[in-house]
Amino acid sequence: MPVLFALCGPTGVGKSKLSLELAERYRAEIIGVDSRQIYRGFAIGTAQPSVLEMQRVNHHLINFCEPSRVYSAGDFCNDVRALLEANPQKNYILVGGTGLYLQALMLGLPKIPAIDGCVRESLEAECEKFGLPWLCDEARKVDPESMECADENNRHRIVRILEVYHGTGRKLSEWKLERSGGIGNIPVYFLNRSRENLYARINERVNQMVRDGWLQEIHSLAQRVPLAAPAWQSLGYCELLAAKDDSEIQIVLDKVKRQTRNYAKRQITWFSRQVDSTQINLDSEDALHVITAP
Repeated sequence: MPVLFALCGPTGVGKSKLSLELAERYRAEIIGVDSRQIYRGFAIGTAQPSVLEMQRVNHHLINFCEPSRVYSAGDFCNDVRALLEANPQKNYILVGGTGLYLQALMLGLPKIPAIDGCVRESLEAECEKFGLPWLCDEARKVDPESMECADENNRHRIVRILEVYHGTGRKLSEWKLERSGGIGNIPVYFLNRSRENLYARINERVNQMVRDGWLQEIHSLAQRVPLAAPAWQSLGYCELLAAKDDSEIQIVLDKVKRQTRNYAKRQITWFSRQVDSTQINLDSEDALHVITAP
């Protein structure tokens, strides 16, 4: 198996830095497991690895997808399998925090039957009429398990949860018990920190994004990427684009910090329940010595 292990954890915990050191140790390449870092050009606000980091270690499934494309867990599984089959002699490390991608890759995709397109069309119309927060509330009512770790800015994901429920009469979380096509279990290391340190890192990372030119990135993207493109669902992008002055920008940034902290908390809860992993506290453990390849 060319996948040595998966390195997972909540956003902002420090996966990227550690993954570079581990990749060099094991002469491995990195496969991103992040539903936001896939989009080309949306680099700063999604905390993509820097150009220098990607030159240091070869990365895959990062900054490669057209912003207008809807990219699913199925697409991710297909791309990873194709990469592994084409390069059986190479070692890879999976790195990221999108648990649904990792779970689908290991266990396979749910065997959900085809759903009439009118169901999705109706849900999209409701989202336009009532807004995404309303749609999230509806999804939470019918399938709280699937919403537990869902990115509430990911409109496609929220619509999918409701589409499956209304189109099949069963929750997406129930269909996930019936899967096929996975690559099998691999060692998973889940990185964490004290809540206080993790939240402080998240707050500082948002500040650093602004210093790195996040606002300039957003306004540049707005000149060439349609605002209806799925990539704009990444947290903070549309809100900062609409901000009219420094005061509004600060309000949005505070909201981004709060929502990112909340998302990190959901990631921790989801992984603890859904994925068998070795837990590593980066505040106290030397992960380079704890993490070993098979």
